[in-house]
Amino acid sequence: MTNKKEVQQIIDELLKDNKKYQNKNTDELKKHVAGQNPKVTVLTCSDSRVVPEYIFNKKIGEIFVVRVAGNVAFDSSVITSLEYAVEHLKTPLLIILGHTHCGAVNAAESSPDINDGLIGEIRESFSLGKDHVLSNLKRQLDLIHMRSKVISDAIRKDELVLKGAIYYLDTGEVKFL
Repeated sequence: MTNKKEVQQIIDELLKDNKKYQNKNTDELKKHVAGQNPKVTVLTCSDSRVVPEYIFNKKIGEIFVVRVAGNVAFDSSVITSLEYAVEHLKTPLLIILGHTHCGAVNAAESSPDINDGLIGEIRESFSLGKDHVLSNLKRQLDLIHMRSKVISDAIRKDELVLKGAIYYLDTGEVKFL
């Protein structure tokens, strides 16, 4: 049962912290009202410990981020969001960023009877190697060409570079494949 008083305290804290954010970033926010011009698109996990803007030490407007549990690009809303960044924002770099200690990968490992949806998509990569985080990342890199004509055409025309990377939660390090 939800404790409504606790939820309201969480909301109040969020609003208080939002005021601090507004005060700290007034000029930066105004600078980006007219539009955005990020140089990189990142498809990453929804994990609250994986925040590309912090990981790469970037400011508002510098990274276009698409987040989904397990950093999988199989759902149309994820694919079309990536295509928007490539086609309309003209980002020259698309990074698929996996991470260690991924809860979605762990869920797929511990749910051998689920073979559809997000868990099934991640499980499909397990035959590619023992490091399931890496296997999932490599599979997503391979499949994105087939799942998006916009992305594959941009790569073919040298308008886009696709890279895979792993973020190590324990150290904060990113390693590109």
